[in-house]
Amino acid sequence: MGDREFELTIFGATGYTGGYVLRNLIAWQNIEKRKRTFAIAGRDEGKLVNLIAETINPNGQSDGQPIGVIAADVHDDESIAAMCKRSKIILNACGPYIKFGEPVVKACIQHGTHMVDISGETLYIEEMMVKYHEQAKEAGVYIVSACGWDSIPSEMGLMFLRDQFGPNGMHSAEGFVKMNLNTMGTSYRTTVNHGTLDSLAEMVANFSKIEPMRKRLYSSLFKKNQPASIRQLRKFYHPWKMNGKGWCAPFISENIGLADISSRWIYETEDEQPTQYFEYMTFPYFIMSLIFMIFGAYLFLMCWFSRTRKLITNYPGCFTFGFFSKVGPTRKQLQNMSFEIEIVAKGWKSFAGTKNQTKTPDRILTCIITGPDPGYETTSRCMIQSALSIADEAYRMPFTGGVLSPGFAFRRTSIRERLSRHDVKFSILSEKDPEFH
Repeated sequence: MGDREFELTIFGATGYTGGYVLRNLIAWQNIEKRKRTFAIAGRDEGKLVNLIAETINPNGQSDGQPIGVIAADVHDDESIAAMCKRSKIILNACGPYIKFGEPVVKACIQHGTHMVDISGETLYIEEMMVKYHEQAKEAGVYIVSACGWDSIPSEMGLMFLRDQFGPNGMHSAEGFVKMNLNTMGTSYRTTVNHGTLDSLAEMVANFSKIEPMRKRLYSSLFKKNQPASIRQLRKFYHPWKMNGKGWCAPFISENIGLADISSRWIYETEDEQPTQYFEYMTFPYFIMSLIFMIFGAYLFLMCWFSRTRKLITNYPGCFTFGFFSKVGPTRKQLQNMSFEIEIVAKGWKSFAGTKNQTKTPDRILTCIITGPDPGYETTSRCMIQSALSIADEAYRMPFTGGVLSPGFAFRRTSIRERLSRHDVKFSILSEKDPEFH
């Protein structure tokens, strides 16, 4: 792949998230002080040219470096193949991935091109692992999904904690997600672009296929039987209060499934004891946690039935009370948003020469991850650093390729340090005596 015209190509650059990937890639070049050859790709060449002009300057250059333009349509296999042949790594921002992701995966493997995407769609992610992992491994190609806010911060936070505990020292972890909105000088209501809702709708529409696909995944990729944990992590599926964190509501996202897949891969390849993970959204008041759960149930039901799914995706502003929109948030609104994820992990101070601990965990460590707006700013930065980890540190990644979970793929790379330079920061808090609920 050394003779490729472009090191990086942003596919779907004219989409809402794709525009942020382009802006942050240009910003990263100024941070890194290193020129990268890159292009933007999409089906409308005119829009691509306009995006460059709007993002940087009329002569189509990033600090004196030209940006390539590639016409590629996911419904045109030849154009996707041509894009892959010119690129070392594709940053695929074209969703919903259950509809549009597989042709890009196939073309990348066929033409020896790595790919990262920002999907949070469970069925797509796991189906690509089942169908293409061995092919990608043989081709020497890395395909890594969920390289946005779903699921890089949580995955890399868990890997950070694993390293702190040492081999077989970590038992389980809980993630507590907090969204921060500074309302000074902006509208209190911040919308989300409809692309996220479209992906959610597709995931719910295919919900019944997820469990059978997961069984295929576990049976086809993992040869070792997962050992049963002596102490199961307690999970709450209702609002509950935790000291110091406020009211917690279950946050059912792909982060949980990918954490399990990464844990299984580590057990498969390094014989380290698997760990358990669950995640919550935190709120200062009970009523807010209750509204969050009611709204989540409402979205699920609206996306479950074909007629209501069509209504909510065609008229997102109306049927989500303005939470989702065809336009999406303004840049000013996003500048006033940030997130914090606190991952509290439990484990043991010593391992006594055995992996199967019979005693209660006696050590607790906490990882704090902070960053700007999660949906677009942090997502685009995570995607960029995932791609650059492949570009610069593939020798530190597992196997010679494969369709992998982000935690397992990037565990040994310097992605945390890269993200910290891009204002997504990881830190470990001092140890405390464990308290179990």
